[in-house]
Amino acid sequence: MRRLIAVTTIVALVLVAASLAWAATVKIVVEGEDYFSIKPSMAKATGSTQASGGAYIHIPLRRPHATTETGPADDGNARFKINVPVAGTYTLWARANWYDSCGNSFFVIVDNTPSTVIGEDGTYGSWHWVKGARITLTAGQHVIRFQNREDGAKLDQFLLTNNSRYVPVRAETRTPQYIIRPTQ
Repeated sequence: MRRLIAVTTIVALVLVAASLAWAATVKIVVEGEDYFSIKPSMAKATGSTQASGGAYIHIPLRRPHATTETGPADDGNARFKINVPVAGTYTLWARANWYDSCGNSFFVIVDNTPSTVIGEDGTYGSWHWVKGARITLTAGQHVIRFQNREDGAKLDQFLLTNNSRYVPVRAETRTPQYIIRPTQ
């Protein structure tokens, strides 16, 4: 009888610990059009039937593309302000659509840290999730900046999660409680 009680107690504790760990998972989902500010040549596009919410941001395609250019000649970007509820290490994901191998990445700058590159994968012409850097964030407000790197790159959504095993597979539900918008 004691053995049964001990095993039952251990199982209950494991289940409680697992449910607490699950409850502490944070997922912040931001639409591309939720930017706090945008600077050309980064631009907003609307009317898309494939992008979540019907809109996205992008680096407009220039012609000639990928012949003699060295990337956008400006620092066009979109800045997003978010409120992180729990300090921790987060994985950044971007739902992107690439034009080709010369139009498949963005620079990402978190607060004032050095830029990282997100993208550089070989999926072109369709919306898909691309895994970015792991970022340590404090609780509170942060600025995430997607900056021009290659023309033809599009961003529909980005996601931050403290669950290192989470992999998004389709458009995610926006989480407005974490998004800081400019006052109108």
